[in-house]
Amino acid sequence: MVQSWVSVAGIAIDLAGFLLLLREWWLAFFHETAMIDFQQQRTFQQSMRRHQQATASEQLRPHLDTFARMQDEMADRGARSRHLATLSSRKRAFVLATVLIVIGALLQLAGQIPADLFAALTGLG
Repeated sequence: MVQSWVSVAGIAIDLAGFLLLLREWWLAFFHETAMIDFQQQRTFQQSMRRHQQATASEQLRPHLDTFARMQDEMADRGARSRHLATLSSRKRAFVLATVLIVIGALLQLAGQIPADLFAALTGLG
């Protein structure tokens, strides 16, 4: 009786690991989409700045350059911070999913050992 519950626990833990792995893939997909959107916004902003530079007076251009550089640095810091946070979250999810899948598979294997061998190995009947 215990042996069949070990197998059931293995399947449940395996499923939890797989679902966690799906979450990691989901995070990766949305992160890539966000990065593409960020690049498109940056391209548009840079295009607007080039237009402003072309139409600005000589006195205003140094200020526009400084402002553009500050905007770029802030955007880069924000993107880097989001990227690192996403990678950290994905790494934790992947490691935990791997551990759960391996434990689940081992429990499923233990649940399939012949009953008399299982009882002798575990002391459970």
